[in-house]
Amino acid sequence: MEIKFLNLISYGDALGIMEQLHKEVVTHSNHKGYLLVLQHPPTVTMGKRELLTDMKIAPEELKFKGVAYYKIDRGGSVTVHEPGQIVIYPIIQIDAYKHTVRSFVAALEQAMIDTCAHYHVRANRDEINPGVWVGENKIGAVGIRVLNKVTKHGLAFNITNSLSTFSYIVPCGLRGRGVINLQTCLSADASHSRTDESEFFNEVEKFLTQRVSENILRGNGEEIKQSL
Repeated sequence: MEIKFLNLISYGDALGIMEQLHKEVVTHSNHKGYLLVLQHPPTVTMGKRELLTDMKIAPEELKFKGVAYYKIDRGGSVTVHEPGQIVIYPIIQIDAYKHTVRSFVAALEQAMIDTCAHYHVRANRDEINPGVWVGENKIGAVGIRVLNKVTKHGLAFNITNSLSTFSYIVPCGLRGRGVINLQTCLSADASHSRTDESEFFNEVEKFLTQRVSENILRGNGEEIKQSL
């Protein structure tokens, strides 16, 4: 599959690119697909569940906070994007890679778990709630849509982001649980301290992108199924 690094791009622009490439992959049945790797400015997106009770302020007020708001067609409720968070959107023919929806989600989650493990951070799935967690705090989110057997949307993994935009929502609708980034997880360990935040972000971005690609290519294999 082709990997496109789009850097920092508005959610609206990225959504337009994703929709265009999705149509392309749907049209060409032998297309290998794409990975879009990027960051977004502060943005709140609301999925198909549309639980406005998960908003701490009204969506129309977000613009006064410098935060964009979009209602989109992925699964789940509300989530946040902001600089320092890596976002990866796989646009692939799910059957061509021998994935079910469940194994595809597991592959994305496992890529984030593997990335945490690479930095000696223990991360796990939650038995009920999708995504990846460090203790009671969420470090990575997954929200997808499969339309005409081609995937859209994907994962968001917190690396160096401030987490400030999360103050406007109830993450995952779970009160009493929080969010965390990888940088904070490593801050107490001097052996993993980073003085160059940009260099650290790029390093994690490269590792996670590689893991996502490998896990998708692996397909619905035993390793992925056993990790559920």
